[in-house]
Amino acid sequence: MSRRRRRGRKRAQTKTNAKLLRSDMEAAARAQEVTQRAIRRLDLFEWVVWGVGALMALTAGAAIAWMMGVAAGWSFRPTWLVLSMLLFVIPGGVAIIQIRKDERGYDSRNKNWMSNDG
Repeated sequence: MSRRRRRGRKRAQTKTNAKLLRSDMEAAARAQEVTQRAIRRLDLFEWVVWGVGALMALTAGAAIAWMMGVAAGWSFRPTWLVLSMLLFVIPGGVAIIQIRKDERGYDSRNKNWMSNDG
């Protein structure tokens, strides 16, 4: 057995290159810029999706309230308000419950994988 193996390595055997370090820092800065831009775009997209969902709920609520007003004689505004809220809250609640359920499943699968590394 060699001396190096008996003593173990003290530190890495490579020399540091100033150009390499600078290019790595520039690449990291560029990657951070791209990541931040993607996060901003996804945040904007999330707001657009929420807005479209709210607009769809209002439109569907108005259509159903108009039909119920004609058929059952209910007043339009309170019916529209209640139906719009139901059409927005119920699907949103179902989606949130499903997302949390999927996250719990992912966490438990991840924990099981980590414990079975044998």
